[in-house]
Amino acid sequence: MVSPLDITRDLLHLPILSQPDLGIFRSPGPGLGNLLFPIARAIAGREKHGGSLIIPTMRQIKIGTYLRMERDKRTYGDILRHRKWREMAAWLRAQYGLSSQEQIELDGAKVIRYSGMLRQFHDIDCSGLLIRNELTALARKKPDTGRFNIAMHVRLGDFAPAHNDATEQSTRIPMDWYRKAFAQALELRGSGQIRGILFSDEDPRRVIDELGLEGFVPEPPGNALYSMLLMAQADILIGSRSTFSLWGQFLGDSHAIWPREFNLSKYKPVSPIKDQFV
Repeated sequence: MVSPLDITRDLLHLPILSQPDLGIFRSPGPGLGNLLFPIARAIAGREKHGGSLIIPTMRQIKIGTYLRMERDKRTYGDILRHRKWREMAAWLRAQYGLSSQEQIELDGAKVIRYSGMLRQFHDIDCSGLLIRNELTALARKKPDTGRFNIAMHVRLGDFAPAHNDATEQSTRIPMDWYRKAFAQALELRGSGQIRGILFSDEDPRRVIDELGLEGFVPEPPGNALYSMLLMAQADILIGSRSTFSLWGQFLGDSHAIWPREFNLSKYKPVSPIKDQFV
């Protein structure tokens, strides 16, 4: 594997998260789940073609999250380690080098730029372990709790209310569904003591009490990438309709339980073994 920090090679792989990008911070962009797609394709592209991965500018300007008083302000300045000076020089070089889109012939290209979500997980299928290892290496805070039984992701605050028959991402799931999914997870888990972690944008202790989740604790303090990497250490994931949950399963290659009407194949290859629906 080529080192992500080998900036002496000719070919540079540059994830573009939003524009303008001033190197220290950038204009507002989407949430981390969406931002990871160009980063992941750049990691996979570097592995395939060689060259160097340019660490993207993570910090973005966000106002709405403060106005809505959300727990996660989603500025992402604490997600990845800061660039070293030689890496900053490589980033500057990538801004002005010859460029190509990621699907264009590479001959003579100095920079490959990756942007947008494209086909989401369909574009990076079978690269989960590679991408997880690279993100862990670049992360400022790394989970060290080891594997656990069940992760539950309850996303409420910024999602639109919806009935349980909604088919798309970014719609809220009724709390009754999580109770049914938890019962399914217990059946899948089998006998033995449960060690679970509740991930939520709401007060996690309130959600644990409301759902009656024995053996669960709130996610430890950290940042969005830390939570995602921690979620990937679960054997079973009870997911929300969000790219965040999808990343948790993808990076951990875990079993996952989804709402029955969720159009999962739009976002990822569906596994008859790993994906279950309630």
